[in-house]
Amino acid sequence: MPAPVAIQLQGQLALTTRTVTLASGPLWAMIARAGELRYRWEQTRDEDDRLAMRAAWDIHITCTGAELFGQRPKPGDWERCTPTVLCHETGDDDNHLAYRGACVGCGWVSPAVHLLWHEGENGAAEDANDHAHAGWRALPVVGPLPHGDGAAAHERALASWRSRWEPLLPEGWLEGGGPVRTRRGPNGSRHVPGRAPGGGYDMAARGDEPEAVGGQLALFA
Repeated sequence: MPAPVAIQLQGQLALTTRTVTLASGPLWAMIARAGELRYRWEQTRDEDDRLAMRAAWDIHITCTGAELFGQRPKPGDWERCTPTVLCHETGDDDNHLAYRGACVGCGWVSPAVHLLWHEGENGAAEDANDHAHAGWRALPVVGPLPHGDGAAAHERALASWRSRWEPLLPEGWLEGGGPVRTRRGPNGSRHVPGRAPGGGYDMAARGDEPEAVGGQLALFA
């Protein structure tokens, strides 16, 4: 198992991330099997082969480690525990997709399965972040991350965001790939992989959780 590394949040509980010491978890065999089934279907275009491919657990599209240009992750590609989400088709018309948390650092896979309409991808993402960044649920809710700007404007907006909100996070949290918790609108409840500075998750906070007072303004709260 990977060793826990403590990161102290001043005046509050210590939060943890994990560094990889062993990359022998079940993830690698699962995604290798998914790759074999995809290759078979690409050769045959047979319907049974397509169904077998879709029924295999594989890294969910847009999530960390998803196949890109035919390349799949392998042990050693990530030096620390890094959360991701697996997905497969269930064959059930009501809940046709199921999700599990996983780690592309050490190869861990969560035993918990979340059906599409029963926590779904978000539930799996929470499991994965519990594994890689224990304590993330205690983080303060921060303002929304900038996105959709041009490159130069985005860099300025991100620098402004970090100046205001990063002082509320444990030292080194973002550089360690840690997630952030942000307020969202009613139609923006997905936990988004890779959107936090440093590549961590942008986790949607519950609607009843107040946003923290950011940066130096916290001195006057």
